[in-house]
Amino acid sequence: MKNVFTLAIAACLVLGSALIAEAKDIKKKQDFQNAVAGKKLVDGGTWVLISPDGKISGQTSDKVKFSGAWIWNKRFWCRTLVVGGNQIPQDCQKVTIEGNQVTFTRNKGKGDSGGTYTISN
Repeated sequence: MKNVFTLAIAACLVLGSALIAEAKDIKKKQDFQNAVAGKKLVDGGTWVLISPDGKISGQTSDKVKFSGAWIWNKRFWCRTLVVGGNQIPQDCQKVTIEGNQVTFTRNKGKGDSGGTYTISN
């Protein structure tokens, strides 16, 4: 019984390491376009559509609509937004993908989380 328990723990550690290793930084525009652009991203009641043509549209969980534009700059996704009529300054963000989860990290990966979204389509 002790051997079965030890094998189960070892299997969990190996599988857990494989899942952690699956997270990948997106560093190229084409990889971003393939994985994220044109798909609806959802986080609770908030959704966003990042179009391949450089446009952004969406709605917050409070039903406030937003729009904006994006470009790829070196290894970062750079966006500007207008949320409820308020201009949000440009921010270049690191993008990480793991399975169907996309995480944006502000200030070129050095800032707060810009959110983790589920790719819904």
